[in-house]
Amino acid sequence: MSYPFGVKRTILYGAVLLLVAIYFLQMATPLRLHPDTVVLLSVAETAAHGGGYLYHGQPTVFPPGYPMLLAFLIRANLAHLWVIVGLNVVFVAIGLSAVCYIFRLDKFSEAALLGVCILSLLSFVFIKYSAIPLTDPIFFGVSMCCLALMRKQAAEFSWRRLMGSAILVITSICIRRIGIALIPAFLYMLLSHPVARHFMRLSARMKAAIIPIAAAAGGVLIWVIASTLTLADFRSVLAGRTLIDSVHMVLAFRLKELGETAVNLPFYAVPLALRGILPMVGTLALALVFAGVWWRKPFGIVETYFISYVAIILMWPFYDPRFWLPVIPFLIVYAGLALRKLIQRKLVMQIVECYVMLVALIGLLTIHSFTALSFAGAKFGDACTGQYHSTYCAVWRCQDLDSSKIDADALHLLRYYQRNSGPE
Repeated sequence: MSYPFGVKRTILYGAVLLLVAIYFLQMATPLRLHPDTVVLLSVAETAAHGGGYLYHGQPTVFPPGYPMLLAFLIRANLAHLWVIVGLNVVFVAIGLSAVCYIFRLDKFSEAALLGVCILSLLSFVFIKYSAIPLTDPIFFGVSMCCLALMRKQAAEFSWRRLMGSAILVITSICIRRIGIALIPAFLYMLLSHPVARHFMRLSARMKAAIIPIAAAAGGVLIWVIASTLTLADFRSVLAGRTLIDSVHMVLAFRLKELGETAVNLPFYAVPLALRGILPMVGTLALALVFAGVWWRKPFGIVETYFISYVAIILMWPFYDPRFWLPVIPFLIVYAGLALRKLIQRKLVMQIVECYVMLVALIGLLTIHSFTALSFAGAKFGDACTGQYHSTYCAVWRCQDLDSSKIDADALHLLRYYQRNSGPE
């Protein structure tokens, strides 16, 4: 077996383990704020005290799964930030292990899978959002386990795996609304399996026993979707916009996010003169990915999920690179398949290798800066800029505090998790 750049197997495994260990170092970080984090943590605190899954007395657009987990931690006196961040990292590791399992079933080489893990862990999207209390890392781990079970089920039928897949589909939807992207993959698994053809040959008595069970399972799934799938935010953003305007806005968001992911830098860190080319980079990345999907043989459960996921976020009228987090390993795999198909000349291969090394180097610099921030101590507030800078400064005593910009909910959460104990 050949390994990229002449690197030995033990070095690649060591790199993966070292990166995971550095991820675990982020458990030392103070609370890093995000608008969704403020809502999710606030809802969890309200729920833990019997107030329901509400934010300021109103229901939110978020499914109850993640706030339910946080509320359990609060009740169990385990609501420490290091526990929450540690869970994120554990689910990232579980998700990457499931990705490796999925593609190992498709005969991918060990070298390729280790490369996918390393590049995923060096992605600024994984680095940044694994240290923030958000649904994405948890969803990634659960959805990849679900996909791994379905992929194995397609090869070897088992009632236990079938039930496990169904439970994980429901769990994924309860964590994030986009968990519905697993439903087409689940249906594909059911309808493409030889057992589905055998069902038609069963006796009327067997069919009569199976159909009610399937109908009950479908009813539970519909109830879960109806209970968790709220599109109030979707409708509010698109209200008053024309169809063409909406399509242009969403496409601009997705191409910008893909451009950031491809160069492995968030928009604000890209040199000003190069920011304008991010959509073009994103377009090239998207074309490579879908070329890889097109040439993928055989087309199966994984591709069904990936296309469903992308189709949904291509309609989602919000901007955030983290929307791609649950499928970043697939972006790497499919782009790699396309490049392997397209590249014939040695010079082009050398350019691609240089690009991969540059992306990896940027990832190493990013993880270094994020780790330094986690251990910044009293300087944490000064180092955190953006929407919540003044709120951080109210806790870490920055000199440029603007009290008019302090977010009261975020300030409460910072103090709450800084003490690592119960609520105020």
